[in-house]
Amino acid sequence: MKNIKLLLSIVLGVDAALIMIALSQGGNWVINSQLSFTSSLLVTLASYYSYKKVIEKRVALESESYDDRDEVDKLEDPFDLYSEEVVDKEKDLVEVVKEERAKVTSLKQTATNLSKTIGGAFSLFRLGSYLFLFLAFLYLVNNQLFTIWAYVSGLFVVPISVLIFAIFMTH
Repeated sequence: MKNIKLLLSIVLGVDAALIMIALSQGGNWVINSQLSFTSSLLVTLASYYSYKKVIEKRVALESESYDDRDEVDKLEDPFDLYSEEVVDKEKDLVEVVKEERAKVTSLKQTATNLSKTIGGAFSLFRLGSYLFLFLAFLYLVNNQLFTIWAYVSGLFVVPISVLIFAIFMTH
């Protein structure tokens, strides 16, 4: 929770700095930068929320298939860190690379991964945020208010804020 508050304060601080710069440039800059900032923030939040739901659903499915151990083993080793695995004989590096390449390029694997994550890509909240981005852009262009540098500066508030947040978190 503390990290979310820090990230939110950084986002609002970077946006406040952008507003100050935009005010010195004129009204169109403020409109462009704030519409693009709002759009990019909505897209980011929608993507986070939708993929969070996908991950939670997959974790729930994995945990259901994970419960095939006995109760004592679940209590003593809940993450199955100490189970004995049968080690196969060492394989040649060329064989391993061929097997991994086959796994990656497999059409069946690609279709399986796509079917598991398609819900995150087409969630209602995410599609709505992209619709807002599109309509805001059309509004600016149709009313001759569009200023490209102001619009782009608003799009970069969220990525710059995340970069600053990551720097704070590493120190």
